[in-house]
Amino acid sequence: CVCVSVCVCLCDKLFPQAIDYLQRAFSVRRRVGPVLLSRQCATNQYLRKRDDPHRYCQDACADVTRCGPVIVPQHHLQQCKVCSESGKSCGPLGPPDGPGVEGSDFVLYVSGITTERCGQENIVAYAAYCQLEAELDRPIAGYANLCPAMISSQPQEFEGMLSTVKHEIIHALGFSAGLFAFYHDDDGKPLTPRFASGLPAFNESLGLYQWSDAVIRRVSRLWDIRGGVMVRHQVHVLVTPRVVEEARRHFNCPILEGMELENQGGTGTELNHWEKRLLENEAMTGSHTQNRVFSRLTLAIMEDSGWYRANYSLAQRLDWGRGLGCDFALKSCKFWMDRQRRHAVTPYCDTVRASPLQLTCRQDQLAVAVCNLQKYPQELPLEYQYFDRIPEVAADQLSFFGGAVEIADYCPFSQEFSWHLSGEYQRNSYCRVSENQPDWWRNYGAEQYGPDSVCLYQKSAFVMEQCTKKMTYPDWGSGCYKVWCSAQGLTVYVQDRSFHCVRKGQLLSVSVRVNDWVYNGVLICPACTDFCDDCPLPHQLPALNSSRSNPIDPCSGSPGLAVTLWLLLLNLLPLVAGLLLCHCS
Repeated sequence: CVCVSVCVCLCDKLFPQAIDYLQRAFSVRRRVGPVLLSRQCATNQYLRKRDDPHRYCQDACADVTRCGPVIVPQHHLQQCKVCSESGKSCGPLGPPDGPGVEGSDFVLYVSGITTERCGQENIVAYAAYCQLEAELDRPIAGYANLCPAMISSQPQEFEGMLSTVKHEIIHALGFSAGLFAFYHDDDGKPLTPRFASGLPAFNESLGLYQWSDAVIRRVSRLWDIRGGVMVRHQVHVLVTPRVVEEARRHFNCPILEGMELENQGGTGTELNHWEKRLLENEAMTGSHTQNRVFSRLTLAIMEDSGWYRANYSLAQRLDWGRGLGCDFALKSCKFWMDRQRRHAVTPYCDTVRASPLQLTCRQDQLAVAVCNLQKYPQELPLEYQYFDRIPEVAADQLSFFGGAVEIADYCPFSQEFSWHLSGEYQRNSYCRVSENQPDWWRNYGAEQYGPDSVCLYQKSAFVMEQCTKKMTYPDWGSGCYKVWCSAQGLTVYVQDRSFHCVRKGQLLSVSVRVNDWVYNGVLICPACTDFCDDCPLPHQLPALNSSRSNPIDPCSGSPGLAVTLWLLLLNLLPLVAGLLLCHCS
């Protein structure tokens, strides 16, 4: 590791855990000997000879070879190999090969340095490969740099940072637009034709080696936009065999050509990630919005590179888009929302983010969320204008509204969020992290965050009452509450009081006392099957009125205080009795 004050976080925690996961997820198909890197050239120009795996510099090698911002140690380097200006006289020059790195398939150079790229907006980390091995073009070295200013010490941020590190290393291992032209089939044959130099054609406009149609194809979609208009929407689709199989299975769309790659975000994002609109929280999409998961699709692309075997038992379940069919996978989010309008438009949403917030739940119901539909300062590109009407929005303003995540094709969706105080991070809205528990004086919905908590919808805002005071919080609609699964079904706990959910949509009337405040509210039961593996059959369900709690009078004495006074009285009884006995004698 090369780093500054972030060394402990990088080298002792994040990278060991990330590397452990990746070593279990991927195994190299064809192993090579010790990893030895070619030296960089003094002029940054090199030559390759037919049937010779080595790179030759013209006249001289550079004094220092770098992998990203990291200087490669001399003992990791091959002997310098140079050719004369005419290219006819070639041979070794300078110190011999170093010993290299034994017992490794890939060398990752890790840094935590503030670089120019770190100055770009919201860049947490970046990574890339440095060199490929000669026969199958597999990356054998790469780097990952985490930007120190973006590294958080908050416990609830660790999982997000860990997924970022995994994400970046996967780029260096093979999920990269710069490597698509070097993919091989299962027999070790290149999927993209090569010239005599051993390299594919170079695309000057992209600045990349050009892949063949066996890897990526350009496809035109029919795309619904506002006003009943349909336009052409151009996308790049990754069409390698396992990716096609996994994409069709995930969306339940047998005619899907493959998996779309990101078409927005500029250099570094475009073509280097899965399409955000279709795979929102998949870990290899282009931005971290919430709850990243490494799905079978990401394992499939790594296996389709021809370089790795994937351990699919380590794939995580991806709910976004699962089983939603070809209309979801092939058409615009406007088409999907219009078709679903009579019901919920999930996984998209259509409520403008405004103050006060209308809180909802993330799609998997594990975080409080808010719809990210917002007004932009300028009109959106025509193909991303989706709304024919939005309540309380003038018709001539509709073209300014879209989802806050541009790379999701401006499609709006419910997104978890975080709270900040005076610009400083406080907590986020993920239910299953105990550190997100609000202080009691800010706990307006009697919520409980922790490993057994989920997001439940509120029928109305919770009311906090004392004998002479009453208050509600303007932002409401959902909250985090502890649940428990048993043979009887799903039980919801609010401040240690239990409420039995019998059926989906059942209303739970809640009345609990917390620190001299009485909280009154109504929660909406989810389906038992949303969270529990074993749920009662319909004929086993109890009566619906079994979970109503009696309202608490905010002007009555505190039960906690009453118990304390009784305990104090019991402790004083022996003393009182003794005094009385003594007095009587």
